[in-house]
Amino acid sequence: MDKQVCQAIVVTPGKKDSARVQAVPIDELGAGQLRLRVLEVGICGTDHEINEGLYGAPPKGLDYLIPGHESLTEVMDVGRGVSGWMPGDLGVPIVRRPCPEMCPACARGRWDMCLTGNYRERGISGLQGMLREQMVDDADFVVRVPKTLRGCAVLVEPLSIVEKAVGETLRLQRRSPVPPRTALVTGAGPIGLLATLLLRSRGMEVHVLDRLPKDSLKAKIATAAGATYIDDSKTPLEAATKGLYFDIAVEASGYAPLLFRALAKLGRNAALVLTGVTAGHHSLNIDVDLVNQELVLENQLLIGSVNAARHHYTSAVADLARWKTRYPGLVPQLITSRRPLEQFTDALQKSEDGIKPVVGVAQR
Repeated sequence: MDKQVCQAIVVTPGKKDSARVQAVPIDELGAGQLRLRVLEVGICGTDHEINEGLYGAPPKGLDYLIPGHESLTEVMDVGRGVSGWMPGDLGVPIVRRPCPEMCPACARGRWDMCLTGNYRERGISGLQGMLREQMVDDADFVVRVPKTLRGCAVLVEPLSIVEKAVGETLRLQRRSPVPPRTALVTGAGPIGLLATLLLRSRGMEVHVLDRLPKDSLKAKIATAAGATYIDDSKTPLEAATKGLYFDIAVEASGYAPLLFRALAKLGRNAALVLTGVTAGHHSLNIDVDLVNQELVLENQLLIGSVNAARHHYTSAVADLARWKTRYPGLVPQLITSRRPLEQFTDALQKSEDGIKPVVGVAQR
């Protein structure tokens, strides 16, 4: 009997603009697993890099990769031994999976802090992603989402990244005798705006920096959340925040030179967390002795953060639910376009004020 297939987007890793629609096999449902209908997939910078041939690795033995790691799925069927799930339930599959060695971090559920680097990531490296109509996954690696969040649940995965970055930074900031009160976010893309919402919901005064005018959608969302928006192209950060120094800074632009400008705006006992891997190459003349002096003499922290563990996903779900009341109608505005599966390449087209493009995958 021929194996069943479904439609998917596939790429040839290392080959530029290779994304195409292709029929792929549907996996058999095993014990402890869920069969999932993929409803939506969010597109991010990593997907752009994979389509440009700069990144990505297929599962062993295959020459193609199904991209897509920000997703919302619906349970179609439940495998033997699975409890607590029913057809129709909504869930978000976790992206990173433990290394085969089960290092001490992975064994404790902190695969986001894997010690070997041999982890796999759905839609990125070693595991097929979510840009397909159906998939099978282990129930232990799917996070439940209430149906009331159907309109914005595709943001759970990117918010999980923010939950980790901000949460770890706030935890480290407990070393200070005074709780952090002010925050700077550089970059008003999806990660930057989600960080803004999270920091504001934690009661902090937030300044958000980007290079779009104050009547842009990004600026309006930041302002609606109670943050102060800075158009760096009109009024540079240094002038807009003269005399003001921040307890926490989140670098979410992916533009490396900005991190040094943000670093210069840190106050005493403050922390800067980097959430993006910068592309390209930029050369700067930097007084490294001064940077060293500031970090040491001011008790400052410079932190890198990537990926997320299960508890960051559950925190993201809880915060999205709370924000429905705190920021009515605001979070869905981060999703600025929805395209069908066959228009995946259109979703990759960047627009100046676009925030999060989403691909609608399975047809109900």
